[in-house]
Amino acid sequence: MKHFESKYTWLLYLLAFFTALNLYANYKYDFVLELASKPFLIPILGIYFYLNTREITKPFKKSITNFILIALLLAWLGDVFLLFQSYNPLFFMLGLGSFLISHILYILTFKKSLQNQKLGEAKKLLIRAIPFIGTFILMFTYLYKSLDAVMIFAVPIYMLVIVTMAFLAMERTGKVLKASAEYVFFGAFLFMVSDSLLAIDIFVKGLTIPFASVFVMLTYIAAQTLIVYGMMIQIKSNLN
Repeated sequence: MKHFESKYTWLLYLLAFFTALNLYANYKYDFVLELASKPFLIPILGIYFYLNTREITKPFKKSITNFILIALLLAWLGDVFLLFQSYNPLFFMLGLGSFLISHILYILTFKKSLQNQKLGEAKKLLIRAIPFIGTFILMFTYLYKSLDAVMIFAVPIYMLVIVTMAFLAMERTGKVLKASAEYVFFGAFLFMVSDSLLAIDIFVKGLTIPFASVFVMLTYIAAQTLIVYGMMIQIKSNLN
């Protein structure tokens, strides 16, 4: 079932081109090529989203659109900061902070997209949250001994936010259009995978994940694209 006519699809091909460039740059550890590709990824996706939703006037949908655009802007800042993390640890913290706020905006977006629908009884909600709580506990337990005095606080906060984002993405199932819920949840899941790979690669000493940066970027850009496309389905639909 086609929910809306996607315009400006050439931008998706352009995104695919720059994604391929960036994956090759990470594969070859080519910093110059990464500088020439990574900063363009999220702006291209953001422009695609904006051009496809700029005619939206309904206040509810317009606010969702604005939240997503700001979340993408923060993600772009995070991408740029992380490019220079090897030069100064401050850039890593700035990148982490940018993505943290971006994820919080996604949480607010997903909650707002439910249009005041209740999530359900607390007991059933807790049961559905068990896999996400378990993921949080397992990851933090695994990373705990590798974290310094600052990261021991920063990492669990970040993890809690991204797990909450994925959980709320799942909670949209059955409450919004099926295709929108599926795209967004799979995107949120890939975001967790991407950030988990990144955390393990950065913090766990003595463990080398082959082509870690390639898989981190592949899952990251796929996550962002799926979330944006999934939200576009709801925004462009005439059903709500």
